[in-house]
Amino acid sequence: MLSDVTTNKAADRARADTMLYLSGQKFALKFPKGITKPGQGGKFDTYGNVMHHPGNTFICHVDQESDFFVSLCALQDGLKRSPLASNYTFLPQQSLHMTIFCGISGSPLGVDGWPREISSSANLDEITQKFDFQVSAWEQLNKVRMQPIAMSMPGTVRMVPATDMDARILKEVRYQLQDLTGLYRKDIDTYDFHISLGYLKQWFNANSATTAMRDADRLFYDHLQRYQNVEFGPIEFCIFQNMHHFEIIRFLG
Repeated sequence: MLSDVTTNKAADRARADTMLYLSGQKFALKFPKGITKPGQGGKFDTYGNVMHHPGNTFICHVDQESDFFVSLCALQDGLKRSPLASNYTFLPQQSLHMTIFCGISGSPLGVDGWPREISSSANLDEITQKFDFQVSAWEQLNKVRMQPIAMSMPGTVRMVPATDMDARILKEVRYQLQDLTGLYRKDIDTYDFHISLGYLKQWFNANSATTAMRDADRLFYDHLQRYQNVEFGPIEFCIFQNMHHFEIIRFLG
């Protein structure tokens, strides 16, 4: 088991890395990830307007009748009122979800990998039908308990499995979906589960990045720290045209 010292050092390194990203120092990019001018493949334009970015995915929407959803929305509302909110474009609350396994997406399609054994000429509808057939006889577990542990960025809540059993369930589910979809990615064991409340649309400077994270941390402790076991599921196979709405095609299991 990792010592508290080791864990704290890792957390400090992760936070330092986040600060470099938020201030635009980590990558030589004009805009944050997912932000482009129209027609250049982004999820949002440089003003924060949602753009066409179609795909499919395996997610769990946050239960809108749960106390956790109420708290999550309160946290997002607090972010919207913060002095640095203009650096973000926020997501509709009814769309809030945790991704279990990324499908195929993009404009052009396939910016995040292409399924093995599927022709490069296939369109999104054809791939979606293939995936839907592959998961139609799903027999794996389809629910998992998670714990919010921190803000990984001002608009992102980091989630971790609540127990070792939940971690095993997630791993098994992700490997099964990898085999069923043919989407093999390097992050199969290292993917950071999260709930996005918004997307960074313009870089902070170093001082404002520190302020933004401090405000987000305070909101996290005010609204989410008390949650230890949040149930997600059943897993949903969804299609989307943009980041504002995810249409459920099938519940797994």
